[in-house]
Amino acid sequence: MSFRWKIILGVTAIQAALLVILIWNGLNILKHSSEDALLKRTDTTARLFASTAQAAVLATDIAALESFVDEVLSNPDIVYARVLSKQGVLAEKGEKQKLTQKFVADTSLASADHDGVFDAYADIVVAGEKYGRVEIGFSTSAIQQLISETRAKSFGFGMLNLALVGLFSLALGYYLTLGLNALQQGAKQIAGGDLGYRIDVYGKDELAQTALAFNDMSAKLKHLDGERAKKEEEILRLNQTLERRVIDRTTQLQIVNKQLEHQAMHDALTRLPNRALFHDRLHTALSSARRSQELFALVAMDMDMFKEINDTLGHHAGDLVLQHVANACNKVLRDSDTVARMGGDEFAILLPKVTDMERAVQVAQRVLMAIREPLQIDGHMIEADASIGIAMFPQHGEDELALITHSDAAMYEAKRQKLGVMVYLPEMGEGKSEAIALKGELRRAINEGEMVLHFQPKIDIGTRSVIGVEALVRWQHPRLGLLYPDSFIELAEMSGHIKPLTQEVLRLAMKQIREWGDQGLVLPIAVNISAVNLQDKGFPDTVASLIAEHEVPSHLLELEVTETAIMNDPITAIENTRRLSRLGVQMSIDDFGTGYSSMAYLQKLMVAKIKIDKSFVIDMGGNENDEVIVRSTIELAHNLGLHAVAEGVENQATWDKLREMGCDSAQGYLMSKPLPAEKFMDWVQSSPWCGLPPADARKVVS
Repeated sequence: MSFRWKIILGVTAIQAALLVILIWNGLNILKHSSEDALLKRTDTTARLFASTAQAAVLATDIAALESFVDEVLSNPDIVYARVLSKQGVLAEKGEKQKLTQKFVADTSLASADHDGVFDAYADIVVAGEKYGRVEIGFSTSAIQQLISETRAKSFGFGMLNLALVGLFSLALGYYLTLGLNALQQGAKQIAGGDLGYRIDVYGKDELAQTALAFNDMSAKLKHLDGERAKKEEEILRLNQTLERRVIDRTTQLQIVNKQLEHQAMHDALTRLPNRALFHDRLHTALSSARRSQELFALVAMDMDMFKEINDTLGHHAGDLVLQHVANACNKVLRDSDTVARMGGDEFAILLPKVTDMERAVQVAQRVLMAIREPLQIDGHMIEADASIGIAMFPQHGEDELALITHSDAAMYEAKRQKLGVMVYLPEMGEGKSEAIALKGELRRAINEGEMVLHFQPKIDIGTRSVIGVEALVRWQHPRLGLLYPDSFIELAEMSGHIKPLTQEVLRLAMKQIREWGDQGLVLPIAVNISAVNLQDKGFPDTVASLIAEHEVPSHLLELEVTETAIMNDPITAIENTRRLSRLGVQMSIDDFGTGYSSMAYLQKLMVAKIKIDKSFVIDMGGNENDEVIVRSTIELAHNLGLHAVAEGVENQATWDKLREMGCDSAQGYLMSKPLPAEKFMDWVQSSPWCGLPPADARKVVS
């Protein structure tokens, strides 16, 4: 049902209800007023009749009474009349049926409705004594007719009034819904997309105000739609620009990722595959050869007299020699072969498709000949040389460790005999069975706590006081006794046990920091980490977890890394050293001067110390070149704001020379050899190098 018809029917219903109530009340008022008039009239007439007939009743004048009755009946509204005495009826006339009925006085118009006659009486009383009464009956037909006529007229009037109300309601509904229909039409237009649609406004009533508000809303919607369209156009333009930038950036990232991937797996100086990539390719070659039962050769190559080239012509010349070796190998080898720089002046070559031993030797000799081609550097003609060892799969080994170990053994034998190229022979592997056994026992030794630490103090040259210690791992073997790192570190690196070994050393070092701290001795402990650790992106998180687990200050832990470890993967090394430094861990470069090519990265590494390799310090007194290297390294460290530490100080003359050069601190047998923890405490209490009187030996040393 529409809103208009709801208004019409609602107004009509209200008016009809009010009219019914009005007519009903009017009829009731009419009936009650007629009843009151009738009661008064009958009462008056009866009393008058009784007063007139009083004397005739007392005289028993029947003729007079009948005359009085006839006079009363002359009223057309009186149906019958009767006069009674104490003895009975004296006179009566009227409708016989009423005269024969028992007289019952009526008290209301409703009680007279059954016969249409209102029965009334009046007593004849003389001197307070009742002598009789008169009875009369009034017809109610006139009153009933009046009420019926009035009802009919009221009904007709009511119908007419309802018709007029309906017409009025129709006009009112049309008027009221005219504006609403306009609003509805406007809403439909806006819903259909006709933003800005306007409604004609008439008058100033509420509907007109609503229409004005609608027009304002429509105008604002049109404005907002225009703004939205502009924003969408701008967003589309920005999306297109962003999409182009994303495509450009993705292309750039792909290029950079390829470059980073290449850098991560290649040596920065020679652009050859590094140790990680070489081991991956060796693993692949082993898997393929085991399936196809094919031969392949592993070649180990180490430069001869390379230290002398660095010492005499400088590291720049050494770098050029290494690049010359890489170029020479690439000229001789096939695309299927792999030559890698393993670190320092060590190289390895994988020959996956050699048919026999003779073919492998021929390739190695051609490589050696290419390396020996003269090279001119800074006006000097240099002829590089190398020693090469060859191991064949499966004749000389069926796993990576055996092949690497045997090719290295052949290479060292070639270097010892100055033969250039040698193939592995069983007699070169004497003593290797023990190494293989140690490899199998290494994991158990780490898990069962057979690793122990010895501590060598670091002495401040200016104050002659201990400022820290270096932790050196030892293996307390149940059968072979105390083993030094040379016996098992290389095995750990080759077998993949270097990570758990490093974690165990770190755990022991932090435990010792905590124990010494409880005793009042606070000393930083330095721990050596390998290239495998430095290239592990999760290593900083491991260190952070161990620091938190043992609740030791991070600045009391120092990590020493070698130049060669940095050069294997400089990008990862730089990232990890920075993350470790941000933890508060001190970083040092160990064996500085033996890596040949880390100078370009030194400023990028967040290191605090440079440790001068002991090979330069030990021979410093008798080798002028070594002295120049040590002095230059100290000056380099100070120019970079770093601390210079000398290793291998074994006599007072070396100590004095280092002090003259301005070296910051030193360690070596002159002060103390590496000691177990309990003996180190004895040394602290008694050594003149401690810088504290014996009574204060347990106080904090920083």
